[in-house]
Amino acid sequence: MTKTSKRIIAFYGKVPQTAQINQIFSPKSGIKYKDAVPAPASSALVTRYSFRDPDIEQGSIAYHPVFGDIRMDSYWRFSTRQFMKDLKAAEENPAISAHLIHVNSPGGEAFGCREAFQLIRSLQKPVVGLIDSLACSAGYYLVAGCDKIFASSTFSEIGCIGTMAAFYNDDKMMEDWGYTVHEYYSHLSTRKNKVFNDANDGDGEEYITRFLDPMAQDFIDNVKEARGEVSQEALEGETFYAAEAMAAGLIDGAASM
Repeated sequence: MTKTSKRIIAFYGKVPQTAQINQIFSPKSGIKYKDAVPAPASSALVTRYSFRDPDIEQGSIAYHPVFGDIRMDSYWRFSTRQFMKDLKAAEENPAISAHLIHVNSPGGEAFGCREAFQLIRSLQKPVVGLIDSLACSAGYYLVAGCDKIFASSTFSEIGCIGTMAAFYNDDKMMEDWGYTVHEYYSHLSTRKNKVFNDANDGDGEEYITRFLDPMAQDFIDNVKEARGEVSQEALEGETFYAAEAMAAGLIDGAASM
């Protein structure tokens, strides 16, 4: 690992449930995401395997689970790209009358969330969001565009709007292991990787301004466009239980599956 190799921008909420959820959907568990999501309890709900089926019951509701870590592309965990494909497939099937987006996620990779939000806003069929234990950061972004959003519990954790990135400087570890890493740049490439190297060395102001702030502002603007009156605390990244989330304008009420 070089000091420029870790720079995925993320919409993440740091909550206790994160580790527990990610243990379910990981290569170590041996369970693929598509096999681990809970089966819908209602016969009215259809999964992605039926979205293109012309013979499903008229009036079916497309069930879209958003569970665990969010990644743009992933086989073992939730994939935003696959999510968008599923939304389009369900929207195009005339037998499907509506979408249900079921969220239990602390967030994840930022890339792709804006496009998924815009797609949800463009859907002509009704879209309802249901939040289980948490919808934080990217987890909230992927439900924010719904026509209505509900929490399943008084203690559902909701919000954490904002953008973050983590840089892991492994120079000391590499030195302790006997490695010395040298990076050489052309005299003509004075800006190449500079902003990332500076952030890795503890000077992240330019990185925050140029890379994190624009994505955070876009996230905030989209939430305001979809939800209307949202509290300043919520837009600054606060996380709430359901009652406070409702007061902050992030959800519309409580509901069970």
